[in-house]
Amino acid sequence: MRKNYKITPEGTGDLLFSECVERRAVESKICKMFARGGYNEVRTPFLEFYDVFNLGDSFLPMDSMYKLSDNKGRLMVLRPDNTLPIARMTATKLSNAQLPIRVYYSQTSFAIGQSLRGESDQNKQTGIELIGAGGRKADLEVIVMAINSLRANLEDFRFEIGHSGIFKALADNLNVSEETKEELRDYIESKNYGALSEALEQMPDSSSVRALRQLPRMFGGGEVLRQAYDIFEDCGVTGYLDYLGDLYGRLSQLGLGDKLIIDFGIVHRKDYYTGIVFTAYAHGSGNKVLSGGRYDRLLEKFGFPTPACGFAVDIDALTKACSHSRNVTAKIPQILVHSDEGFEIKALQYASKLAGDKHIYEYSVCDTLAEAVEYARAKGIARVDHIGEEIEIIEL
Repeated sequence: MRKNYKITPEGTGDLLFSECVERRAVESKICKMFARGGYNEVRTPFLEFYDVFNLGDSFLPMDSMYKLSDNKGRLMVLRPDNTLPIARMTATKLSNAQLPIRVYYSQTSFAIGQSLRGESDQNKQTGIELIGAGGRKADLEVIVMAINSLRANLEDFRFEIGHSGIFKALADNLNVSEETKEELRDYIESKNYGALSEALEQMPDSSSVRALRQLPRMFGGGEVLRQAYDIFEDCGVTGYLDYLGDLYGRLSQLGLGDKLIIDFGIVHRKDYYTGIVFTAYAHGSGNKVLSGGRYDRLLEKFGFPTPACGFAVDIDALTKACSHSRNVTAKIPQILVHSDEGFEIKALQYASKLAGDKHIYEYSVCDTLAEAVEYARAKGIARVDHIGEEIEIIEL
């Protein structure tokens, strides 16, 4: 029986009319900004070999990938992440290029979301990778580009920065398994205070255990950074705090006010980040609209050791936030072009000229002029251009 032929798989959905228009507009603005910043577009395949993502460091859990096999029995996946394929591509096709390499992409990733979190399994992402540059200047370039990606589309957003080294240092101090560390990472990322507290209660008391318990609650402005120096005093993370504070101070010059937040709870489930990490949220979208950070050891997995930093915009989440703030509706054609019998080609040529003059038109498939006028009124089209021996303009 065909039970599922009228529905879409979990974590996916259809886009209609104005949703597509707004989505394309959001994507186009961001891509143009990337190109003006010296970034060049790249694309990677929808299908990749599983080995690209099986790097032995739990970067991406296997159960989060859509898997299939090719005609040779080799395990393949639908691309669950965009950064790893670009790392593969850079190491194999751009290894002789002048560093730094600046690339941008706009493509879909597929990852099985965690149940009951309302996450989409199919995500259109537009982002950049700055490859071959480390240090503060590179971090600031990428972060400011991320902020400008949001500013190009909406005003109401929250931009959060943190440092991946803090969680890793605290977790390494615990003497627990990698599986336990990943569980703690997930609890902190999702701000699951109860589960985090229960897991930490099973461990001997230490300054790192106490610090991890506070981590998801520590977010705010400069005051939370000052608190962190006291809370993390004996945990070996002072250098990370210094760097985070330096970036926060410089980014404060952008005039973001309370939109710019330090959040020590940003730990990112994709465990390839090695330095600064950041994420963004917007009113009208329950999901992150942007996520990124520095990953200096990822490309060495592909035989091309070089630092890198980047981010991805969740186009669907950002479009939802933009639509919420702008109340976007489907565009109504300005003109209905209707032809008499035998004048169809003339009418279509006329319609093409209207398009060239930037008018939005619709070609009439009605049999009679009266039907076309009635259709135009019902749809809210303000004008009917009647094409016959002569051209008649009918204002409605």
